[in-house]
Amino acid sequence: MSSNTPYQTGRIKDSWVLVIAIVLVASTLRAPLTAVGPVIDQIKDALHISNSVAGILTTIPLIIFGIISPLVSKITAKLTMSRTVFLAIAIILLALIVRVLGGFNFFIIGTLLLGVGIALNNVVLPSYVKWKFPMQVGIMTGLYSGTMNFTAGLGGGLSFPLSEIGGYRLSLSFWIIFGMIAAILWLPQMKSGSKAEKKMLEEVEHKDRKRFHVSRSKLAWSIALMMGFQSMIFYTFVAWVPSILVDRGLNQSSAGYLLMLNQFSQVPMTFLFPILASKMKNQKLLITIVSALFIIGFALFFTQSFTLLIIGMILAGFGMGSGFSLCMTFFSIRARTSDGSIALSGFGQSVGYFVAAIGPFFVGLLHDLTGGWVSGIIALIIMGILFYIFGLASSHGEVEDELA
Repeated sequence: MSSNTPYQTGRIKDSWVLVIAIVLVASTLRAPLTAVGPVIDQIKDALHISNSVAGILTTIPLIIFGIISPLVSKITAKLTMSRTVFLAIAIILLALIVRVLGGFNFFIIGTLLLGVGIALNNVVLPSYVKWKFPMQVGIMTGLYSGTMNFTAGLGGGLSFPLSEIGGYRLSLSFWIIFGMIAAILWLPQMKSGSKAEKKMLEEVEHKDRKRFHVSRSKLAWSIALMMGFQSMIFYTFVAWVPSILVDRGLNQSSAGYLLMLNQFSQVPMTFLFPILASKMKNQKLLITIVSALFIIGFALFFTQSFTLLIIGMILAGFGMGSGFSLCMTFFSIRARTSDGSIALSGFGQSVGYFVAAIGPFFVGLLHDLTGGWVSGIIALIIMGILFYIFGLASSHGEVEDELA
């Protein structure tokens, strides 16, 4: 495996402390967001906002992801990846506190900070894993992305029960515990990892390190749009599907538990698909499977059958888990070098999250205009089709070939 940035030779069996630290960091990247959906009605009532404005609350982190992602490579160049990860954890902790201090302004400020912290680690983790575990990228990608989805499930499932104990503020602040543990576990890695990275930079300081203008690559744009529609599906789903389920006759508690089931069903696919993708030269078959899971799962939301709704939530979960992990894997395997990987990851997530930001607001607006959720379900199906189109275009090649 060639690279103009030397790789570490770490293996999972010899680096369990680091692996656990990565898992805990990953646990802070989705749960603080999925916890919002099941208690969105309480938030709306407390902050006196409409569905459209509530959709904006979900959209704000995505816009911040889009703004921050292309800047991450410059930040890591100054701080190192290890220190950037710790900085991101600290920002997430601050955000979780500010978000529940009370009032609309604090909620917005906390949400903005949360977007910054999550954006940093969203971009750094794929590149850090490629650098630290170059021979086990698929397994490590599956492990941390699986953790993200598992804790996202906890966020959705525990949110409403926690709100019955202490209101929506307890639901949203609960995840401070995970952030504190992640910070403690990452401290030793920040020290040792930074030293290793500085040594790496000294080794390549006098080499001609290639600048990657990935915006010139058609493959990079395809991956970015694939990422965009996958993320649009996820954040629209966690924001509004609990409300769709309530509209279908479920109570809020049951809707929250089904969201948790959906998130948990993502975990095995999230772990399996990076391993499969890393062993295949062309991932068209995997893209087709993911897209079929999306479309069939979303179509079942038209029914009011509790059994079919459960099946729809599980199928959609399979699609969301495998789709997300494919995007994360593509940031690694669609580039030959670590420099190319972090450039592709930053570009793909920047463009992708700007695209994704349209979803929650648009579906909330559709509900306000139509008074129902049928149009929102149709929008989810269209998102699944668009994922298929751009996923096929992303399923082979390397960005360096187009930029040579």
